[in-house]
Amino acid sequence: MSLSALVIRNTCKFIKPVVPIYMFLACIFGLNVIDKASAAPVKRIVIVETMTIPLIQSTTNWYLKKMNELGYVEGDNIQYVILNAEGSEDKAGNILANELNAFRPNLVMTIATLASRASRLLLKDTDIPQVFVLVADPVQEGFVTTLGGKSGTNITGRTHVIPPATKIEVVKQAMKRATQNKKARIGIINSTYPSAIGATAQLLQLGKNSSEFDFINLNFKYHPGADGKQKMQESAMRLLKERRHEFDYLWLAAGPSGSNPVFLKALQETGIPIIFGNNALASKYGAMISIVSGEKINGTAAAKLVDQIFKGESPGNIPITQPDTYIVSVNITTATKVGTVIPSSLLKLAGKNIYR
Repeated sequence: MSLSALVIRNTCKFIKPVVPIYMFLACIFGLNVIDKASAAPVKRIVIVETMTIPLIQSTTNWYLKKMNELGYVEGDNIQYVILNAEGSEDKAGNILANELNAFRPNLVMTIATLASRASRLLLKDTDIPQVFVLVADPVQEGFVTTLGGKSGTNITGRTHVIPPATKIEVVKQAMKRATQNKKARIGIINSTYPSAIGATAQLLQLGKNSSEFDFINLNFKYHPGADGKQKMQESAMRLLKERRHEFDYLWLAAGPSGSNPVFLKALQETGIPIIFGNNALASKYGAMISIVSGEKINGTAAAKLVDQIFKGESPGNIPITQPDTYIVSVNITTATKVGTVIPSSLLKLAGKNIYR
């Protein structure tokens, strides 16, 4: 065999196994290019938190967790920008406006009343969907005409608040022994924060027809920011001291103060029995009863709403609803101090959320 024939033969032996490898690699790289070209663009969500309190950040965390479970993986097919308004409605509007000017998001999620209100002013004339949670009264805010209804616009969401009539009925059952011979004088401790004002107004109205309770409005000024927490606590303590002769018990209205452990501890140290709170933390610090839809419930619900929108549903066609699942907590020590007994039905609902 000639030298040239030998070279060709050996070259062919080398080429035969190598060619399929090159073809395989070419296919892989080709498919990769096609995948990248056909992949859906990364969605961008701006989350506006009203302030820093456990209720809000925990709700955000549950929302992110559920979104991940639904297939929205950060850094892969979704990007989040989390803004915090530090309790200021003006700041909520400013930080969102800056973000909108920098980059248009696919959706804005707002957590609690002030962030949702400020964001609404910026988004109402756009086609950017808004999803809200932890807004005490969406009807009063003008987001929808009635709970359970649809906005018909680019906003949807859910309130976390239990109807005030339900709260009163539950407390009435728990206070039977204490109200057999006289009305219970209950001071509603509340700030000028929007949800607190709305909740207090509803309780005062319902109290007019109550044969068991007399509600007294104990209102103090809301102050935003970290410094504001101390100012509000000082105002509240001063108010309680000045008007102590008007009430026998306390009722914590909705609002940020009721989720502040330092504030709750200060109330507990006054020795005045707290009849109702809006979270399990309040019961830990002495509130006889608390009924609330928790952070997990609301964060998970928000993620499901966002998923609906990303799958093509219009926010305006999704009803704005109340929670249908509640967390009940009770404090046995406070009930004993009040001179009453928590009904077994409530104890059963509370499960492990029983404090002493």
